[in-house]
Amino acid sequence: MNTSTQFVRSLALLGGVIAALASAPVAEAHPQATQVYTLTPSTHGNPEGVAVDPRTGAFFVGATGDGTIYRGTLGDPDVVELIPGGAGKSAIGLKIADGRLYVAGGATGNVVVYDLRSRRQVATFATGAGGFLNDLVVTRRGDVFVTDSFRPTLWHVTAAQVRAGQGTPEAIDLAPEVVYTAGAFNVNGIVALDERSLVVVQSNNGALIRIDLERNGRRIRPVEVAPLLGGDGLLLDRGQLVVVQGEQLTFVRLDHRATRGTVVGTLTDPTFRGPSTVARAGQRYVVVNADFTTSTAPFTVSAVSRFARDDADETPADDDLDDELAPVE
Repeated sequence: MNTSTQFVRSLALLGGVIAALASAPVAEAHPQATQVYTLTPSTHGNPEGVAVDPRTGAFFVGATGDGTIYRGTLGDPDVVELIPGGAGKSAIGLKIADGRLYVAGGATGNVVVYDLRSRRQVATFATGAGGFLNDLVVTRRGDVFVTDSFRPTLWHVTAAQVRAGQGTPEAIDLAPEVVYTAGAFNVNGIVALDERSLVVVQSNNGALIRIDLERNGRRIRPVEVAPLLGGDGLLLDRGQLVVVQGEQLTFVRLDHRATRGTVVGTLTDPTFRGPSTVARAGQRYVVVNADFTTSTAPFTVSAVSRFARDDADETPADDDLDDELAPVE
């Protein structure tokens, strides 16, 4: 076979390979189809909070009726009971850090901590009656900050108190900068920018608020952004804020100092049923369908792609801005 013939046959072979590759199914780099997971059984009241264990990828959902904690994975359609609830308990906001599950207990006024490996309750921190502990965040150093929707107070449980399994939470006054309305859900979702800087959303007026805890007190100021009325759970995803708002997720791009924000897109999905909060598991947003409007069982969780947004070109990549933003001078 001469060189010319070999060259022609090589081109033909290469063309066949290219054609085959073009017609073959390509592995999806980014998940697109929404997955729905069912709380089994759905007999403990509406679900509310969600947290993802970064070590395993499992997600956990809390029940408002009796504080039952469910566990699910993206590979199993059933979300099953993990930690039983009981009378006088409620699970609203959830977070996981260092093998512990932290629970904001709503009207119980308690912050409860579980050891995930043993499933044992290892601490309870009481804030008293009259409030509604709605959401919480755990900083990298282990401090816990908890929002109260009925009292103008941010509750602080120190990392040392968590390790000791006891202590009295510090009450950080949010007044007069944050004005509460009686009978309404006020401050709700919360994220940490760093160890001493937080952002919260006020559900009843849509305000986004930055709280900086300084040595000589605290500094509270609004984040300049369009009102996020009904804002509920928050997630900080690579420098962008994901806000559960009504029947959608709203995406807010924060500037580097987190003093201004711009709404850059939304995400809706037909499986959403009164969503309450969101967490990230891999390339999916795990959204709890609290469905307080109809309370129709069985209750579900939706896992939607991070890349299914209306503004797909704006979706933050894994190498975008980190979740820790610059402090304000």
